[in-house]
Amino acid sequence: MNKHKVQKGFYAIGIGLGIIFVTAFLFGQVLLPFAIGRPEKVKIPDVVGMSLAQAKRVLAEDKLHVVIRDSLYSETAKIDHVLEQTPSAGSLLKEEGTVFLVVSKGSKMVTVPDILGTSFQDAMIILRNHNLRSTVVDSVYSDSVARNAVLRSVPAPGTKVERQTLVRLSLSRGPEIIPDSLDAIDRYFQDWEY
Repeated sequence: MNKHKVQKGFYAIGIGLGIIFVTAFLFGQVLLPFAIGRPEKVKIPDVVGMSLAQAKRVLAEDKLHVVIRDSLYSETAKIDHVLEQTPSAGSLLKEEGTVFLVVSKGSKMVTVPDILGTSFQDAMIILRNHNLRSTVVDSVYSDSVARNAVLRSVPAPGTKVERQTLVRLSLSRGPEIIPDSLDAIDRYFQDWEY
């Protein structure tokens, strides 16, 4: 008999909790939205092709949130421009909903800049700013290019290459010294004075 009372007590607690959960569900899903109003559905604008800043502004005007899902290289789209959006333009989404964007990282290809005649240090900085790597592979005497300036680059200036490509540089040693001329040797070593 004592067991029977305990069992009835558990049933009563279970039924009471069930009633509380059903009431909370009905209140939260039916009565509260009816009293406050359900969030309106918004037609999603087309932001493909816009800059990221412009797309965020347009979506924020419609009370939509933005999440960048991915960023990809693109030969056609400028850097930080929207390539794709999910859900697609014209779909309906509740206010405060989220639109996922894929953004361009720009072109994977870069053009080798014209660094011929520039100093080695400046050439390295210019190449690094163009997302290219550099190395010196040769030095050659030249009457027309100053010493420690770039004489040649491989690949040549104007060539399209992938980012982080290694550009091989040949530097000028300046004019060739004629061993019989003491004046030429003095001029050569003038640059070496401290």
